[in-house]
Amino acid sequence: MSLSVANRVGRLIEVRVVPPVTMDEATGFMMDIVRLISAHSGKIVACTDLRAGTRTIDPDSIDFIAGIIRSENPRLERNALIVSAQAPTFTLQMERMVKASGAGPARRVFKTRGEAEAWLAEVLTDAEKARLRLFLDEQK
Repeated sequence: MSLSVANRVGRLIEVRVVPPVTMDEATGFMMDIVRLISAHSGKIVACTDLRAGTRTIDPDSIDFIAGIIRSENPRLERNALIVSAQAPTFTLQMERMVKASGAGPARRVFKTRGEAEAWLAEVLTDAEKARLRLFLDEQK
C-alpha cells in the first residue's frame, strides 16, 4: 500500500493511492488531504492517480472517503481520478465513490492519462500543466 499527497506548484494537488488501503490508513490520509486543501484560499485542482489500483477497496472505506471528499466539494474546481482500464471492478468502485461524493461534473473518473490530462489542462496554468506531466510520469 502506498499513499501520497503533495502540492508542489500552484493550486495543483497531487494524490497517489495504491491499494489495498485500510480504514485507518484512509482516515489519516484523508485528514492530510483536508489539511493541504485548507492551506489554499481559493479553489484547488486535483489529480488522483489510481492507475496502480487493481484491487478492490473495502466498501466502508469508500463510503467514508466519499463523505470526506463531499465536504471539500466547495473548494474543488476539478479532480481527475485516473484508473487502470485493466481493473473494471476497481473502476466501478471509484465511479460509485465519485457519484456518492456529490461533486457533479467537477470530479470525474478517467481510464486514460491523456483524457484526464486534457480535461485538467483546461483550467491549469502552464507551470501546473508541466508539474502534472511530471507527477503522472512518476507512475508508469
